[in-house]
Amino acid sequence: MGSFLLFMTLSDFNRLTEEWGKYLLYSRNLSKNTVDSYRSDLKLFISFFLEYRGTDVSEHHILALKRGDIRAWFLYRRNKGDVPKTISRGLSSIKSFIRYLIEEEKMVEGEEIIAMKHSKLSKSLPRPLTITQINELISSVANVKQTGWIIKRDRALLALIYSVGLRITEALNLNRSDIINDESVAVRGKGEKIRIVPIITSIKSIIMDYMNSCKFRGLEPLFVNVLGGRLSASAVQKLVRKSRKLLGLSNTVTPHALRHSCATHLMENTGDLRGIQELLGHSSISSTQVYTDVAKKYIADVYDKCHPLSNKKRKR
Repeated sequence: MGSFLLFMTLSDFNRLTEEWGKYLLYSRNLSKNTVDSYRSDLKLFISFFLEYRGTDVSEHHILALKRGDIRAWFLYRRNKGDVPKTISRGLSSIKSFIRYLIEEEKMVEGEEIIAMKHSKLSKSLPRPLTITQINELISSVANVKQTGWIIKRDRALLALIYSVGLRITEALNLNRSDIINDESVAVRGKGEKIRIVPIITSIKSIIMDYMNSCKFRGLEPLFVNVLGGRLSASAVQKLVRKSRKLLGLSNTVTPHALRHSCATHLMENTGDLRGIQELLGHSSISSTQVYTDVAKKYIADVYDKCHPLSNKKRKR
């Protein structure tokens, strides 16, 4: 069977996507960010499909999807500049929705779509920052922000993300009560799984200095904005953009690059794959293994640039 048929009104479709999102969130225990990404992927695909097929959705509509339709969407996204990982996630989103519809008996067939293989992803290694660059990035917030306690907040936030390899959402969702005896932090990861990560003395001092000077010490969120609300990811991304521009760093320097750098430096110095997996909150060891290659490349690049016999060294 080369296609599957899905008969419903547009309002039915919107209702089903809402129910599917709740199913992923509560039954599959996926994180809110993952669910939002899946729903966004599906919405983008349906918009593309309807325009691609010239389908009228003013009343009842029929989705007769074929493998070729999905491949056309992949080609469209690739030409638009989307990275392979994002395109591959789009297929996962569509397959997840189809499985849900089959389980709920909203449609039949679709196994051929579910059986589609993900295209092989070009293995792009995360680019770590050097220790010097990280220190400069954390220090540069003083030149981006002028208010004393906000400078301390931004310094504490970036230092914490790097020191224990937090995702930006994990850091921003922290509450003051998540700081345990000033020695560790209770982090809510994907699927609301809690992991306890240690705080080293130097980072603890930076965090406590911010907490004591914060204008809104009576509130629960650890990192707050100027109005006392929880700090947003967009505000942190904006901060890092300004700092990297100030320092002349690459556009690849993002809050998430601090997490990559933490993992890479730990792998370089310890080689403890399991320990790094636990620290980062990876459910699968395969997600952590990429840092083995990253650390090797990182060491090789440093060796190539700095060794006395290196060609690159002689050209300086």
